[in-house]
Amino acid sequence: LRHLLSRFKRYFTKPQYDNFCRTITGLIAAGEGEHDMKSMNELFIDRKDQSSLNRFITESRWDIEAVHREGVELLLGEAKVDPYIEYEIIDDTVCRKYSSRTEMVCYNHSSTMGTVLSHDYVSSLYVNNGAAVTDGLRLYGSERRCREKGVPFRTRIQLACELIKDHVPRAKRTIVLWDSWFTCSDIIEDCRAKGYSWIGEVKGNRIAFIDGRRIHLRDLVDEMCRSGGFHDVEVGGELYHACKADVFMPKVGEVSVLVDVKVGTDDVHLLCSDMVGCGVGEMLGHALERHRVEDFYRDAKALGFGEYRFRGSEAALIHAHLVSLACALLDVLRRRLLRYSITSGLLSLEAVVEWVRRKCMHGFIHRVREAGESTRILLWLIDTR
Repeated sequence: LRHLLSRFKRYFTKPQYDNFCRTITGLIAAGEGEHDMKSMNELFIDRKDQSSLNRFITESRWDIEAVHREGVELLLGEAKVDPYIEYEIIDDTVCRKYSSRTEMVCYNHSSTMGTVLSHDYVSSLYVNNGAAVTDGLRLYGSERRCREKGVPFRTRIQLACELIKDHVPRAKRTIVLWDSWFTCSDIIEDCRAKGYSWIGEVKGNRIAFIDGRRIHLRDLVDEMCRSGGFHDVEVGGELYHACKADVFMPKVGEVSVLVDVKVGTDDVHLLCSDMVGCGVGEMLGHALERHRVEDFYRDAKALGFGEYRFRGSEAALIHAHLVSLACALLDVLRRRLLRYSITSGLLSLEAVVEWVRRKCMHGFIHRVREAGESTRILLWLIDTR
């Protein structure tokens, strides 16, 4: 990792750079262990003063936005971005917290955990030519929490709109994807203002007009089922049943409604999009890119996304950005391992983490061999007391 981390050296003082390298390496090498600063510090033989590592996050005198941008450019340069099409995926994820004294913590709903005391991050994931990296992170807080901190309250929708406005396109065409929570006129208007296409999941109770008739979308789906409107579509080697209808939706306008279900499952999705002239297969192919955000958060949480014990919300955001950067560096590393023929195929991020951990172990063994110290001192170094 040393060569990759050196790319960021100009953003730090010498002590800051050492803390940065330790933090990124610790996030990766921790594996299934805990990823808070104390636990990561204990991974190293030559441990640093704990307060120094904590201050690196809590009293950061370095530019996290500049560091994050450098990581984005590093990954996209390695992946060779597609100049014609890119995706911006809007989503939010909940990280459980256990202390009500943590800044901006409040009760948020999670599809897996229910309603829990947590931090809720609204994010945009940039996807281009197979590479995926966060384009922006915002920490949501309730009105009471924002008032306590003395910052303006913003809804999740407003935070998502900020992310769309802040995006700088790298390709001729940008397609924004989101789930049903974010399908609303505010986000759609911001996409239109920026000239972006969009696809969003939509709930079946939404009203639409077709052929002069007013109808709920769920009833429209039933009609398409009865009329045999579904046909087989293959995307990425997977078979789907799908159909499409052009309708008018209040506050949204003329849209295409796409219904798809993966063959052999009951996983039905109801989508709407402004890409009215787009074919069923093409639109479904674009829509399926949204799964990348779920893959990203699975990998990010394996690297410690949300595993911090800081009470300050700024420190929590910095930790989240560093985890995102660790994911990007692992993606760069796995591409280089393939390019240099060190591996025969493109590894998963989990496999790259294990590759790094094995290299750490090899380095440890060499250090023990070359140490020239007594067995007692070596045992003290590895903390087997």
